[in-house]
Amino acid sequence: MAANARQTERSRQTDLRVASSAANAVRRDGCDQMALTRVASDAGYSSGVIYARCDDRSELLVLAWEKSIWPALREVLESAFRAAVDRDPSAMDAAVDLWVRHCADDSVPDIGSAAEVIVAARRDETLAEVVHHDINELLAAYGAGPGTSGALRELLLLTAATLIGSALLNSAVGGESSAMVNPSELLRAFVMGAPPAPASTERDVTAAVVARARTGDDVRDALIDATEYVIARSGIHRATVSRIARRAGVSVGAIYGLYENKESLVIDCVSVIHPPQAQRELEAWVRMKVDSEFRAGMSANLRAFLSPELRLWRMFRIECLVAARHSPALARLLVEYGNDSMEELTSRFKLPLLESVPSRGTIVGLALLDTVDPTVARLDWCWFPIG
Repeated sequence: MAANARQTERSRQTDLRVASSAANAVRRDGCDQMALTRVASDAGYSSGVIYARCDDRSELLVLAWEKSIWPALREVLESAFRAAVDRDPSAMDAAVDLWVRHCADDSVPDIGSAAEVIVAARRDETLAEVVHHDINELLAAYGAGPGTSGALRELLLLTAATLIGSALLNSAVGGESSAMVNPSELLRAFVMGAPPAPASTERDVTAAVVARARTGDDVRDALIDATEYVIARSGIHRATVSRIARRAGVSVGAIYGLYENKESLVIDCVSVIHPPQAQRELEAWVRMKVDSEFRAGMSANLRAFLSPELRLWRMFRIECLVAARHSPALARLLVEYGNDSMEELTSRFKLPLLESVPSRGTIVGLALLDTVDPTVARLDWCWFPIG
């Protein structure tokens, strides 16, 4: 009996070491690039130890999520949920402090990696079964699970979105860039805000999809359109040159005639697609801030952002943020766009809450949560604590 207990404890400790090594690999290499052999080596084991537990990378990610990543994310979310439900600003400050610790450069696991796993789960059925279940179960435990509606659900979704999306955004841009977001003021506003607004009687979900800026080169335009489509569905690492070429209706050689490699194609795609759509969103938030009907404007903006018309843009955007965690060139480009948005906002009006543009993290987080529970997009979004 004692021998069996020792063996069970030894197995549990091995699981934890492997899971921690895998979580570190997600941060260093990404979900699509992590190598099982290196995970084993970093944990101090042979590859056989990994394969005794996991058949493939998907199962290894599940182990990392269950034993390492999810416990850290759940601790942060539960702390913030309790603060939000109790309307306790001091408790929310403590939750943000915990979030900061789990976002530190030396934190393994970190919340940015948790966001990356959530993104990966949308295209990995094995991973999705676990990730989606855990997040939705936690929301349900607080009375805000899938199928529910109302002020509580919207409050907790906005809280989770702000924490998860801000972590992904910050881990993508890194450094001391002004594109970094600090969610503390926004989260404090959530718990100190006014009562819920009345339910909306209309659901204007029209999304103004900006016409794509054309480059004047038919082949280049076709490749940019195809690259966005494939990345939105498969992620950047799984978006092969041959698949992009097939979608665009050109040869692989045509791609290499215009671009040095896949990364340069992706960079060009982002540089053409990102600015006009980001500008549309910026204009929407500016109009909302100067409008006396703040809550109505916020509701309309969120419903439009989560509309089916913008799904391709949302998925492309979060996949680019995930890729930027492991691509300095892409990260620099996204930082440049983030800084441009900051400068334009502060040049139009100065509001303390917008100095770090925390809503950018919330928007990214809502796109992530929409992949976990599609009913998120059907909410009225009429509860807002500020305005």
